[in-house]
Amino acid sequence: MKVTCLQENLAKGLGIVGRAVATRSTYPVLANVLLATENGRLKLSATNFEVAITCWLGANVETDGAITVPARTLTDLVNNLPPDQVTLMVDEQTQTMNIACRRVEANVKGIDYNEF
Repeated sequence: MKVTCLQENLAKGLGIVGRAVATRSTYPVLANVLLATENGRLKLSATNFEVAITCWLGANVETDGAITVPARTLTDLVNNLPPDQVTLMVDEQTQTMNIACRRVEANVKGIDYNEF
């Protein structure tokens, strides 16, 4: 997956779906947010088995794909990025998402989206 979107849109979307992220769960994937591409847009989803929230963002989708990453880690990282274009790239083999914005670059280990 390779997607480019605005930092402010991504931060707003993560804030919306973050309300459904499970804080304490026996399933580690429930502390994650699902990022997937569909119909040329970026879909953010989170659930705690009682509530599920999905948010769609306008994005430039170069390559389709999906991954789940820790919601708190991703939200904190995105909120501290400069207000510019953010590029999200996923290595499907290692389940790692690379986040790049200006001179800032980070890698976040994720979980396969099929477990979500």
